[in-house]
Amino acid sequence: MIAHCKASNIIIPYLLQKFKGYFTIKAKEPMIATVTLNPALDKTIYLNNLLVHDANRIVRLEQDAGGKGVNASRVLKELGSETVALGFIGGATGSYIEHVLTREGIPTDFVHIKGVTRTNIAIQEVDGSPPTMLNEPGPEITDAELQELLAKVKSAASRSYAVLFGGSVTSGVPKDIYRTLIRTVRSEGALPVLDTDGQSLIEGLLEKPYMIKPNIDEAGRLVGTKLQSEAEVVNADRQLCDRGVYLVVISMGKDGAIAATNGECWFAMPPEVPVVSTIGSGDSMVAGILHTLANGGSLEEALRLGSAAGAATAMTNGAEIGKSADILRLIDQVTMRRIEM
Repeated sequence: MIAHCKASNIIIPYLLQKFKGYFTIKAKEPMIATVTLNPALDKTIYLNNLLVHDANRIVRLEQDAGGKGVNASRVLKELGSETVALGFIGGATGSYIEHVLTREGIPTDFVHIKGVTRTNIAIQEVDGSPPTMLNEPGPEITDAELQELLAKVKSAASRSYAVLFGGSVTSGVPKDIYRTLIRTVRSEGALPVLDTDGQSLIEGLLEKPYMIKPNIDEAGRLVGTKLQSEAEVVNADRQLCDRGVYLVVISMGKDGAIAATNGECWFAMPPEVPVVSTIGSGDSMVAGILHTLANGGSLEEALRLGSAAGAATAMTNGAEIGKSADILRLIDQVTMRRIEM
């Protein structure tokens, strides 16, 4: 089990060995920064059954701070990692997100924009099936705001173990922004981690991030084929590693996850838990993996904790993330199996 404590600022020999040749790592505290370019106020509407083109009676309504990086910072805090949340926020919805993170003791360094942070609506049926998502596109970002963010990311990367970029790109931001951000992070000696989809992921891959975590459908689109078997997922892992990504984690929901580098591959089956909402589970998995690696853990340990974190978040409602007590309780219930490459 991973120790739940603050790590020292001495670079662990394991990390030096694993990352040799990727770039030079500087001695630093293992802080993990997150960057969310298009955060959101997430509203989750619970219904007994969604009736399309008809009136629906809401069972309950919840709201919380949302966005891949925001969710990851919250889980990292739960696990005891140092973290800071960056990105663009504006208006009353942006203030609410900042308030939630401050209340939870998470440092922030957002760029405050003229526009208004978007609101996303998830319609969740009580049977636990995947939610129906209604996502706003996001505010327009000015060039001055973009330049301010780049400066903040550069500063955060200079004192971080890793920087996680998560989610969609909002209006006014160049389509290749993740390539620029990955280069910036690498130049400061931190590990660039990318968790996005579509064209943003395709662009980001060209800059060879340290880690990506597509789900099985996203990974299939990247390699140009639908993935249905374990062998096909492992082959997709290999292909993506061959493109220069050091660590590829493909998540398959309740069917588990497969993580691979060019020399090691592991399958993790999460424990069976009462699923309330899957919102944020993937972000929680990334947080658990990075927390483990930052503290000198192995790939096996990282995927185990990540799977436990994802399962713990699935047990919560759409406005919450997994709590440390549940995550640590579930660790030993994750089934691990090494896959020969």
